[in-house]
Amino acid sequence: MAIFGVGAFYDGRTDVSMDFLKRGVACVGWPKEDAPPLHNLLRRLHVGDIVYIKAHPPGRKLTVKAVGIVTNDNVTEHVDLGFGVPVKWIWRGSTVIAEAANERYNVRNNTLYEEMSPEFQSRILKLLFKGMKS
Repeated sequence: MAIFGVGAFYDGRTDVSMDFLKRGVACVGWPKEDAPPLHNLLRRLHVGDIVYIKAHPPGRKLTVKAVGIVTNDNVTEHVDLGFGVPVKWIWRGSTVIAEAANERYNVRNNTLYEEMSPEFQSRILKLLFKGMKS
């Protein structure tokens, strides 16, 4: 099991978070030819992995908008959203998570990344469990 953060702010203007939630997916909006590393990473998501929708504008703290579980690892194309995997979204909301003072983890600005911080992993799991109780 791994935890991945995914951005939902397309073309620098459009937040597609609600589309991810409504369609039950987590996607990469970049075309394959423009972002091969993102598409390679997307193929690493497997059933049971945890995904969270995040926003992390430069100079601001990370905001988590939803947390879910990958239900199928077949990457497919979704109209207007790009390529992605099915996700059952368990927790929805908006919570700000500040980075620890000693943490230098600059990949959270990326569209898709594996969350490696034990502190952040714990916080994401708490949100997931909170959603399961509801």
